[in-house]
Amino acid sequence: MSRSLFLPKILFVLLLVVSLLFNSFEAVIAVALLLLIVLISTSKSSISLQFLNIVNPLTAILLIAILIGVFREKNSIDFIKDFFYLLKPILFLFAGYLFCQKMNDKNKFFQLIIYTATACAVYHIFQFIIYISQVDTFSMHKMRPSIGLDNFLELFALALIIANTKYKTLTIKYLKLVIIILTISFVLYFSRTMFALIIIVSLAFLGYLRISKKGLKHILIVLFGVTAFYTYLFSIEIPRDSKSTVDNFLYKMKSAPAEIFFAETSFDVKDHAALWDHWRAYEANQAIAQLNDEGVWAWSFGLGAGSLVDLQFYAPLSRDSKGMRYITNIHNGYVFVLYKTGILGFLCYLLFLGGVFAAYRRSKYTNPPLADMIFGIVLFYLSTSLVISGVYNLSDTTTLILGGVLFLNHKES
Repeated sequence: MSRSLFLPKILFVLLLVVSLLFNSFEAVIAVALLLLIVLISTSKSSISLQFLNIVNPLTAILLIAILIGVFREKNSIDFIKDFFYLLKPILFLFAGYLFCQKMNDKNKFFQLIIYTATACAVYHIFQFIIYISQVDTFSMHKMRPSIGLDNFLELFALALIIANTKYKTLTIKYLKLVIIILTISFVLYFSRTMFALIIIVSLAFLGYLRISKKGLKHILIVLFGVTAFYTYLFSIEIPRDSKSTVDNFLYKMKSAPAEIFFAETSFDVKDHAALWDHWRAYEANQAIAQLNDEGVWAWSFGLGAGSLVDLQFYAPLSRDSKGMRYITNIHNGYVFVLYKTGILGFLCYLLFLGGVFAAYRRSKYTNPPLADMIFGIVLFYLSTSLVISGVYNLSDTTTLILGGVLFLNHKES
């Protein structure tokens, strides 16, 4: 490794680890800014116009939120938080792009992703072993918040390895051991989102979801499988309070559609057990209700940086015994952008996803492996924007990968 690459490489890995394993958004932003400063100051950097066009809609969302937030005179602390929440994916895209440009080696870039993910997986398995050694009765619901809810870096590492069985463009040392470690850790997350996305992302990385007759065939097979699975789930009774780990996971799978979409009148919000089963939809519903109260201006331009969603009660979402009534982030990324920046910002978010998709279209014949990765990331964000805020997920690292892939795609196309 050249001396000039040593510090950026350390900072890049540190940024991945801090984002995934440490509950400190301030540290994430500090490391991201430090990485960018180092990358810019230690080498000549160039950024393609295509990349800037992809990032510009996210920049527009940030600017809209700032302008509306200043106009509405929001609390300064909440305003600053939102500023960095909305800035983060922009920082990560540039950091990934410039880091990959400096590394200038596709194989080493993806190796770094896979080996860092494997290290995270080892840590996760170790945490699991410690957890089960300290409890008398195993509970999936209690275990997941204690040792980790998900890790999408591990998901992408597995998808890269799966795609490599077809394209064979990567060399990975200790491959069998890496696969075993990643798979064990992946299963131990018991994450509905990860299980669904590993199928979607892997199929996309393999090129099986391209818009073609063959791709449509694979899409129909997946849809049929999902339909059959949910038909089975809704045909059986699964106790919510079951002590079985399998029952707990199946219940969460069964309740997933209702958790995202529901009518507020379909249950009593004072029934907290029912409320947690519909939490994502509830908070999104409250955000939309506030937009309705504010009127046409709010629907057009949002409520700006610093605006808070009123949950109408104090929810146990913090260490404060009283709980939290006002929150700045919600799980539904589409509604989050709509709430902060209105329909204008929402269209910018779709434009960002459309720009990434356009990069896939431009290179799907000239560079299929990278193009399929880009398409997989588009599908990833289309899905995660419904359930974990998409690019605005505070622990998201996929924008770092996307930035690097967009550089490689531009370089090799």
